[in-house]
Amino acid sequence: MNIKLIVALGFLLTSIFIGWCCYDYGYNSAQSEQIQTYETQLEDLKTQADNALNRERNSYKKQEQLEAKYLEKIKELQHNETTLINEYHANNLRLRDSLKAKQCPDVSSTANSTSGNHATTTGGLHDTDVEFLIRYAARADAVAEQLKSAQALIQQDRALCNGQTEPSNINEKIVSQGTSRGAPKAGAKTSQGFISA
Repeated sequence: MNIKLIVALGFLLTSIFIGWCCYDYGYNSAQSEQIQTYETQLEDLKTQADNALNRERNSYKKQEQLEAKYLEKIKELQHNETTLINEYHANNLRLRDSLKAKQCPDVSSTANSTSGNHATTTGGLHDTDVEFLIRYAARADAVAEQLKSAQALIQQDRALCNGQTEPSNINEKIVSQGTSRGAPKAGAKTSQGFISA
């Protein structure tokens, strides 16, 4: 009986040992598989974070380029405004004939005239009017340039939000402003519209 008990006890211990080994093997396999999954996910997250960081860096570079281009264009527009005014005052530019101020007739000739139609002697632009219009057109050019830069920035942000690593070539088409009668597009030099060289 002692031997049967020892054999039964040995069989029981062997079964427990084999069961424990199977459990330990399964537990270790599952744990290593879970660790492998975590490491893969961690690697993927690291790659995604690096890509997002690179996109953000590219976005900042592009923003700096857009801002530099915008500021350069604004300086150019201000220079053009000053140049146009100076050239107009130096009589290097002239107004279109239809915009020139007409000379008022002599009062004595108007009094002696029998016709009542003196409308052709009034109207037109004076020097201060021309200067005002040049400055106003330069402001319009600056606003158009600001719109152009804002649209480029929005397109870049959309590309970044859509996950593009490199923003696609930003199309610099701008919606035309004004009426359909050939109105200038944004960025066009409106200050050149009423002066002929």
